[in-house]
Amino acid sequence: MLRSRKAQSTLEYIIIFTAVVGAILWGANTIIKGKMQNIINHVGTQAETAVNHINFQ
Repeated sequence: MLRSRKAQSTLEYIIIFTAVVGAILWGANTIIKGKMQNIINHVGTQAETAVNHINFQ
C-alpha cells in the first residue's frame, strides 16, 4: 500500500510539473510571437523603403 501511494505522489508531481512547464511555454510563445511579428513588419517596411528609392531609368 505504501508503494502505491508513493507512485501516486510521484505521478501527481509529474502532472503538476508538466502543467507548469506548459504554462511557461505558452506564455513564452505569446511573447515571442508578438516580438517576431514586429521584427518581420519592420524588415518589410525597410525593404519596401529601399526598393522605392531605387531609380529604374
